[in-house]
Amino acid sequence: MNKFWKCFEGKFLTKDDDLPAQADVVIAVGIDVSKDGKNASPYSASVAQKALEIFNDDKAKNILLCGGYRLNQGLTEAELMHALIARQVLDPEKVFLETQSKQTYLNADLTLQILQEHGWHSAIIVAQQWHARRVRATFKKRWANTGIKIYVIKAPSEYGSGSQKQLDHFITFCLWDTLAFVASKLKGYC
Repeated sequence: MNKFWKCFEGKFLTKDDDLPAQADVVIAVGIDVSKDGKNASPYSASVAQKALEIFNDDKAKNILLCGGYRLNQGLTEAELMHALIARQVLDPEKVFLETQSKQTYLNADLTLQILQEHGWHSAIIVAQQWHARRVRATFKKRWANTGIKIYVIKAPSEYGSGSQKQLDHFITFCLWDTLAFVASKLKGYC
């Protein structure tokens, strides 16, 4: 990406929240799969790696990978992220998957159910750098009045090599996610 667009992106990205000493869970919000559907997209891969880093740094007690998008009958975003990091997690009982959500508001709703089932009260949410603003707005609205503290941080990634053409370049990703953010606001999801 040329210098102008890199500067443009930097000006409009949402800021990371300060992390707590330790949260109950770190949530990796998947975004797309590879073009062949057999691997996590670069976006989901960077999100999974950032979540793993937070977990390994003892900033979160558990990892929750979420995302139900899949190509054909392949694995979901969450399952592909899990395949990417599974061998690096010493205690597999600390890793949870949510594989039904295909939209950001469903990421929030379905992960909330998992948090409530386990009695968790704090979550670090990791999202792709441009997607983070919609993730923050959606989770804050959908989790309002639950008593769960949330902290949103970005996982930087390169653009391209995902299955969805609109995510292949910064400009189209920016436009796509901005339109999705506006649509989500209008629908009351965030």
